[in-house]
Amino acid sequence: MLPKGHIVSIVLLLLTASVFSQHRSYTDKYEYKKKRHEVTLGLGAANCLTDLGGSFMSGENNDGSQIEFLRSFYDTDLAKSNFSVNAAYIYHFRRKLNFRGNLAFAQIGADDALSKDLNRRNRNLNFKSNILELSAIVEYYFAKPMTGNKFNLKDVQGHKLAPHILAHWGVYVMSGVGGFYFNPKGKNNKEYNPEPHQNNSFASTPNDEWHKLRKLRTEGQGLDENPTKWKNGKTYSPVQLCIPVGFGLEKAFNGDMGLKIEAGFRYTTTDYLDDVSGVFFNRETIIANGGEIAGIMSGTSSGNPRPYMAFADPGDPVLVNAVGGDLIVNTNPSDPRLDTYGTRIYDIIETSSDEGFQRGNPDNNDSYIFFNISFYKKFSSHTKWYKNVHHGKNVRIKASF
Repeated sequence: MLPKGHIVSIVLLLLTASVFSQHRSYTDKYEYKKKRHEVTLGLGAANCLTDLGGSFMSGENNDGSQIEFLRSFYDTDLAKSNFSVNAAYIYHFRRKLNFRGNLAFAQIGADDALSKDLNRRNRNLNFKSNILELSAIVEYYFAKPMTGNKFNLKDVQGHKLAPHILAHWGVYVMSGVGGFYFNPKGKNNKEYNPEPHQNNSFASTPNDEWHKLRKLRTEGQGLDENPTKWKNGKTYSPVQLCIPVGFGLEKAFNGDMGLKIEAGFRYTTTDYLDDVSGVFFNRETIIANGGEIAGIMSGTSSGNPRPYMAFADPGDPVLVNAVGGDLIVNTNPSDPRLDTYGTRIYDIIETSSDEGFQRGNPDNNDSYIFFNISFYKKFSSHTKWYKNVHHGKNVRIKASF
């Protein structure tokens, strides 16, 4: 199922396109048969929706005043937008229906340090990744672009054949299926506070170097007793499927050339576009598999220190004294919790990024977005298009002298 916000956006797009389609088009309905082949080249921007980063509209700072169905758009971090380039071959199958082979290259990324959500900033994870995508796409036009006419002709009722500028723009929607390659990298900007007991003998030095994250198995993918679905030494694949959906506008300069403005959303089959999905895993196990840098990049126990309330048991290392079988670890008579919890209560310094704490949201796969401006050129199909148009008809040509 599509998120509610995307469904509403698609409905609005369809309504807008239906308005454009009401304009009469003074074009040859068989024009596409003359020039079936088209190539496009474009540049633009890329962004992503993953577990990392995000805008100030997310998390605990969302006061509910934002429109809920636009939440995914609010959560896009514009500060991390990066480049994208695309090239495509298009075959004009019908007047309003095109088949397109699309090749795209882009870079995406996200950084918790840029988020205004306090929990995300405390997690302090980041990533960047190149995206190489190959996709097959179908385009459907609600309105074809017009290039106008030389003499600004009018119909028999005196109406201009191109009433206003909007009639010169084409409007289309597109969807398809594709595959892409990605390889997330993370920057080592981690500082592990020694105050939490997990970090008593663990320290790291931030050096801002980028490390490939997939091979480090930062969530314990494929390791013993890991909580992910990846077992027996396996981890996520760098090649995944995507479903492109989007819409675009086309402006024709003439019958051969023009430009397109397109916004495309890519649903993917992975939640590891940013190398984050589930919970923090045991750091010592990660280090035993991938070395110290793997433990550092996992972020386990890297959050801000905070006191947690705990209860002692006979095997607890913080045990201070036992009298008659009763544990006595809290000897502070002014502690108001003694009357409620007894002398077993004590405070311990931990973090919100310790083993077992939430690292990402495994219920939603990641996605990425392209916004491109492309120039196109059409080429002659070199077919007997006139014969094809009038196939089966008796056409008489009357000569005059």
